[in-house]
Amino acid sequence: MTLCRPPPMIFVTKVLRFCLWAILLCVMLAQPVYGGGWSFALQQGRMDIDLPDYENDAWKAVGIRAKVVNSIQASSEQLRVTFKPGSRLAIGRVDGPGVELHNVRVNLDGVGLTVELGGSDPLPERTRIDGQLSVDIGELTHPRLIPQRWRFEGMVHGALAGLELNGRLESGAGLALDLSLRNQFDDEVIANLRLSGAAQAAGNVLSATLNDWPELLSLDSGELVLETSLRIQPGAPLTLDARLEFTEVSGIVDRTAVTGLSGRLLLGLEDGEVSAGLRDFWVKEVDSGIGVGPIRLLADYQAEVASPLAGKLALHQATADFLGGRLRIAPRTVDFSAQPWHLPLEVYDLSLERVLQLYPTEGLSGTGRLTGRLPIRVTQSGVEVERGTLFAEAPGGVLTMPADRLRALLGGSDAMALVVQALQNFHYSVLSSTIHYDEKGKLSLGVKLEGENPDYRGGQPVVLNINLEEDIPALLTSLQLSGRVNEAVTERVRERLKQSGQEAVP
Repeated sequence: MTLCRPPPMIFVTKVLRFCLWAILLCVMLAQPVYGGGWSFALQQGRMDIDLPDYENDAWKAVGIRAKVVNSIQASSEQLRVTFKPGSRLAIGRVDGPGVELHNVRVNLDGVGLTVELGGSDPLPERTRIDGQLSVDIGELTHPRLIPQRWRFEGMVHGALAGLELNGRLESGAGLALDLSLRNQFDDEVIANLRLSGAAQAAGNVLSATLNDWPELLSLDSGELVLETSLRIQPGAPLTLDARLEFTEVSGIVDRTAVTGLSGRLLLGLEDGEVSAGLRDFWVKEVDSGIGVGPIRLLADYQAEVASPLAGKLALHQATADFLGGRLRIAPRTVDFSAQPWHLPLEVYDLSLERVLQLYPTEGLSGTGRLTGRLPIRVTQSGVEVERGTLFAEAPGGVLTMPADRLRALLGGSDAMALVVQALQNFHYSVLSSTIHYDEKGKLSLGVKLEGENPDYRGGQPVVLNINLEEDIPALLTSLQLSGRVNEAVTERVRERLKQSGQEAVP
């Protein structure tokens, strides 16, 4: 990505300079031709200027017209021009790389121009502009922006060699950014942008401003602060530093509720590389039917600008509380340019009681703690787990399962009838499971149990091998419809089922 041309705001300042040079030229032509001290005053001047079309590299402006009402005071030492009400610059259309501006209006009322006529410094360094400035863009179009009106209101000050703008930039949708901009004469542009406020309001205006805003993302509460600094130099790539700070942000992503997100996202763009970093990143809970959290992340990402999604992710910390236990991905680097991606997930101390509570079956309960490892494999087709393992920690625990549920799982044969009796109060010393999860969402469990039922055959030892299957997307949909996430997610799931012609959970 190379941006070496002036952005729209800087283009306007360049055209403004052209008008000011015209005024200066008129004054200088009006001065006496003889030497010595002189003075010149004009209390109410008026100029209507039709300017030729303007081109600068890939930027072009047509329909440029300046209407100037001013007072002028000049002497052999200094020229002072004050623009009065009615002074404005109008540009019919501005075209640039990927961007179009229609009906640009620059209000110059209250702006002052001072030129020091003595001295040996270049004239742009001896010419200063100061005052209140407003710029109205009737419509701005860009591939990443929804076409709409934009307006800048603020102060302009500084020499022509280094103009500064400070004020507020607002979109027609209500997005408001604090803007500080400095333009070195025909050299570089340095801009600082700041957005802060309630996350819900920011999400609403961003969704009405950005074409790429995710349709199924909504923010409900919390605070956001975005600070961006960028530098544009002729012939050089754009340099950018940004910081997005979250404070207790909550919302919904598709059918997942996110609660209490806090931390910082750092973004950088320099020398053809993009970088990102998560710092102090903490999420109270992510819930798509099964709650996970708190989640703690510390990570860095690096990629080429030409292929921003094919970089390397360095995970320094990735942990989460889950079902009374803990999940962890050990520090590692993931290369997104080469699939599949491997993320070995370590599982510690899951509560079997919490696991069984996910199934809405009355009477199903158990005790014990589960530990294991899930080797996650990510491909273009989806997420898979191959040869994952979970096992119960010593000394084991107790399983209590209702007979009707067991018969539905295991069948009604005579052999299974014995298993059903044993599992209604099963004291296990060994519980282990192999786990396979395919990209279509089918979970396959191979469960091995060793133990006894003290109420069955005098506590005779029993060894069981059971194969189970579960449709995880259907399970999550069931949990979402039960209201376990929140009402907004439940309503979104119902609407999606209605659109797909389904009246019940698969």
